Amino acid sequence: MRTKVPEEAELGFQITPMVDIVALLIMFFMCCAGSVKTETQIGVTLPGGADSGHVVDVEVYVGIKPDGSITFNEAPIANPEDDRLIELRSKLKSIMQKFGEKTPVFIQPDPGVVHQRVVNVLDACAASGVKNLTFQDVTAG
Repeated sequence: MRTKVPEEAELGFQITPMVDIVALLIMFFMCCAGSVKTETQIGVTLPGGADSGHVVDVEVYVGIKPDGSITFNEAPIANPEDDRLIELRSKLKSIMQKFGEKTPVFIQPDPGVVHQRVVNVLDACAASGVKNLTFQDVTAG
């Protein structure tokens, strides 16, 4: 004997699960909103102001030529064979002692420079106590 399979009625759009999900999302965001810190509660010290320290009036430019020679404020200071850069270290150290460690030092490597030469200059800067170091593009401007 054959049994009749009931025909499934068209279900249509069920709104109850959607209302449940929206209610859960609202409760979740209400719970999370209480624990959010506003920006006024975060302690931030901004630079500037009257007591920001002395004004640095000395800038040091260390150039690295494609052949490996080093210049210090446009004056030649080291040849390509000098790996330890003793003269550069002594000049940087005297400037750091005289004007402070916040004195900006700009390294200007030419595009064709071997990376090891840049590392040598960075080592000399670190040994001299340079804290404010910036790379500058010599092709710009």
